[in-house]
Amino acid sequence: MQDHLFYRQGIPAKMLPQSRRPSSVEAASLDCMKIAWHVARDNQAEFCTVLALCAGTLGRINHEIFSLQHTEILELEEPFFMGKIGSSTMPHKRNPAVLENNLALLRNVRSIAPAILESMISENERDWGCFLSEWEAIPRACHLMGAALSKTKYILKNLIVYPKHMERNLFIQKGLMMSECVMMHLAPRLGRMTAHEIVYKSCMEAYEKELPLKEVLMKTPVVTEAFTEKEIDHMLDPHHYVGLAPAFVDRVMKKYAAE
Repeated sequence: MQDHLFYRQGIPAKMLPQSRRPSSVEAASLDCMKIAWHVARDNQAEFCTVLALCAGTLGRINHEIFSLQHTEILELEEPFFMGKIGSSTMPHKRNPAVLENNLALLRNVRSIAPAILESMISENERDWGCFLSEWEAIPRACHLMGAALSKTKYILKNLIVYPKHMERNLFIQKGLMMSECVMMHLAPRLGRMTAHEIVYKSCMEAYEKELPLKEVLMKTPVVTEAFTEKEIDHMLDPHHYVGLAPAFVDRVMKKYAAE
């Protein structure tokens, strides 16, 4: 392995050709550096950057679950079991403690990547400054990422899903969420911009007066002249406005089920 470490000076001058021995790198059939690599930190930087990207993806997943566990939303929840304490002062709390811990781990993994990128800048052909940064940071990034992966697997495997809350949340805005659907039905008859203005004014009135959008639309002559109440109900039903979402879900499930 000696000629692949290139000694301290980078040109193993004291090593005679006849003393060369097969290295462990060769024995393992690994690719070898062709020249001294002491200050070539590209591989280390790439490795930590990949870890940071993975941490970003996992962070996105964990944060989405974290957001959907808010009390006023509660569509998803991290695993819960009797005896799990959410608060020492408020017994009713079911805080997302595992998610919070995981998000912190992943945030720290991402924060390490810039430091390793900085280590690519070194003095001439030998600079201990870059090595010293890596010795502490790279193992720490691996340990943190390993813990985060384990926790994410646990969360996803035991995730609590609340379909009834998802259904409830579809209607929590009293129809405002379906404004696009109403506008797109009006547009062929009234024109896109006119339809947008009518629905915009109706939505603002419904929002400010805390009224169902249907109630405002039913008082709008240009809408009632074009559509029946049954048609308006259909426009305001989110179950009829899912677009290609089912096809996208099937596509993803087919791809990863095969893997």
